[in-house]
Amino acid sequence: MKEYEEVVTQGRKAATLNGILNLLTWDQEVFMPKGAIESRSSQIALMAHMIHEERTSKGFRHKLEALIDLDSGKIKHKGLTDLQKSAVYEFRKDFLKQTKLPSSFIKEFSETTSLAVQIWAKAKKENDFAAFAPSLEKIVKLNQKKADILGYENHPYDALIDLFEPGMKTSKLETLFSSLENGLSSLIKKVQEKPHVNDAFLFQTFEREKQILFGNLLLDELKIDSECMRLDESVHPFSIAMHPTDSRITTRIAEKNFMSSITSVLHEVGHGLYECNLPQEHFGTPLCDSLSIGIHESQSRLWETLIGYSKPFWDHFYPLLQNTFSKQLSSVDFDQFYKAIHNVKPSLIRVDSDEVSYCLHILLRFDLEKALIEGSLSVKDLPHVWKEKMQELFGICPQTDSEGCLQDIHWACGDFGYFPTYALGNLYAAHFFEGFSKKHALWEKDISKGDFSVLKTFLKEEVHCHGRRYSQEELAMRITGRELSDQTYLNYLEKKYLQGK
Repeated sequence: MKEYEEVVTQGRKAATLNGILNLLTWDQEVFMPKGAIESRSSQIALMAHMIHEERTSKGFRHKLEALIDLDSGKIKHKGLTDLQKSAVYEFRKDFLKQTKLPSSFIKEFSETTSLAVQIWAKAKKENDFAAFAPSLEKIVKLNQKKADILGYENHPYDALIDLFEPGMKTSKLETLFSSLENGLSSLIKKVQEKPHVNDAFLFQTFEREKQILFGNLLLDELKIDSECMRLDESVHPFSIAMHPTDSRITTRIAEKNFMSSITSVLHEVGHGLYECNLPQEHFGTPLCDSLSIGIHESQSRLWETLIGYSKPFWDHFYPLLQNTFSKQLSSVDFDQFYKAIHNVKPSLIRVDSDEVSYCLHILLRFDLEKALIEGSLSVKDLPHVWKEKMQELFGICPQTDSEGCLQDIHWACGDFGYFPTYALGNLYAAHFFEGFSKKHALWEKDISKGDFSVLKTFLKEEVHCHGRRYSQEELAMRITGRELSDQTYLNYLEKKYLQGK
């Protein structure tokens, strides 16, 4: 119908511009010469401004108002299908949120964070928090301003979480994460009572060229379409997409920690598959958008941990790994390798942590960024408080800020409110995987043979293809018939690490 198609046409234009912005961002992290950062920051700021203008223009408002009452959310056009109604409801939500933020603010935020990413990368490399602190102070203030502009009822952090996990509240996270922290702390104590496995062989020198080779071998064995997705290197692994036909993923190579690259590839593959499986016939509408960052992270963590740390996965891949790194692993048998990669021990680095303690790293960041936004923690005190909380949660303390508060790129990107989605992603991943394993009882047999087709099809049909048609709660109920909680995730960890199942 004409009115709906007019909205979709303008939405498609904005989505295409966003794809160009993402391409600029990808290039900045992968190929761009360092000297181009100022011009690239201007380019990114201009693109962000153009996208915001496109999505909040009077023309778009007029077209959208022909379909839905912007104040009440009541559908006005009688000829819309149920699918189209879902898209229009989400178009309205986005429009109301985006029109609150002035284009001048969007431009300033984009330019500030684009520059900050480069400053952060240098500061991390040189362990120089003082060099990054002024940028972080600006970003914190901009996020506080953003929260005020968007509005909130109880806590300024609510407004920021909602940008990544629509509908989520600080109070709900505090309750959920308190329960999760108690469960994980208890579990870790029990796991660490078990004999420690010698995993020194995992930290030999593993040639970077062979790590890159094995990363691409993973994509080949998983039957990832090379015409849709490509793998490169960056300082911090990430995934970004321009269109369902164009997903870019990166990994990082650490010669003394080759598992870091493997898990990064699997993590980003999960993100990339989600993007590639969004229904491109709806490109430019919310039906071709990921549901939330928490759901996005559920896909990456499912592939990285529930699959990537499973016995069936390594039944298939360990012979290939031994063949690639014969000098390092030829004398290491399967059981020794499998037990070693499941060692549970404190880690300073979030992305290198074991799956039992991983969420504690997220809870630390949640507490700190919430405090920064509410003003109870100043940027200058961040390194000290970070170390205190690491000692409290893990019993270890980083000796450098590069291993502490400088380790993640997220704050440099301005992404306050993002970190909680990693923990939510783990909870959703366990939730969805429970639904998958009940529906496909022979999944272990398939994956041990290197056949990932059933899992990929399940995720595509149950999660990816819906875009934003359903809420997170509705999606969880559709797959398992139960609401999300931390218990399914804790049960998974307990069965694996305490019962050996």
